[in-house]
Amino acid sequence: MKISRKFFFVLFIFFFVSCKENKELKNDTFALSGAISNPTEQYLILSEVGKSGFSQNDTISLDKEGVFSKNIEMQEPTLYSLALGNEYIIICPTIGEQISIKASGSNFSGTYNIEGSPESELLKELNKENYNVRLSLKSMSEELSKADTAKLDSIRTSIIEKYTSTKQYQEKITSDFINKNLGSLTTLIALYRTFDGFALFDYNQSLEMHKKVLQGLKQTLPNNQHTLTLENFIAEKENAQKENGTK
Repeated sequence: MKISRKFFFVLFIFFFVSCKENKELKNDTFALSGAISNPTEQYLILSEVGKSGFSQNDTISLDKEGVFSKNIEMQEPTLYSLALGNEYIIICPTIGEQISIKASGSNFSGTYNIEGSPESELLKELNKENYNVRLSLKSMSEELSKADTAKLDSIRTSIIEKYTSTKQYQEKITSDFINKNLGSLTTLIALYRTFDGFALFDYNQSLEMHKKVLQGLKQTLPNNQHTLTLENFIAEKENAQKENGTK
């Protein structure tokens, strides 16, 4: 059977348009899939971490095996929380990424593994370090509560030394993370880390780390909502400090 050149031309146009449409479909989306073993809930809640806090973006259903898959639209680079019940993780996707997550339903944030998103993998490593810090603080608290009253003074001194050392360690790993990844939205998560319920980088004492993070974001994402929010936050604090006569 002889096929005309016109047929090949029409076929070429068809595939060209189809490919173009598929490409455009991915231009504002990323794929999120994975499996949760023994899930405690039947769905995951995806919320955007924006200038006004957490706003629910999507509900992702889990099947009987805990498997899930969904394409998510994203208007600009941003951060998301992915929650299972009362536990959540933070992810930092890029458009077009195929992100895979596996975790245990009994300890979602402590056991999750993520692939396909370099920025989100950075956050996992940061979370791992902070998880170890929290375990250290818990161990100190338990040690102090079980201490012999007669030896309380000597144990308290030891605990204070451990506490100070642990705080210095977290400050170092968090500062190193920020310095290494300037320009990434992940630095915002590091910036607002807490230690034992208190801000690790207290803006009432110094805004230098906040300014460093802002400088990096202005180079990569100058018009992003997160960059603008941080810029406004710093300006407000500086104005307040001037009014109070502080530096």
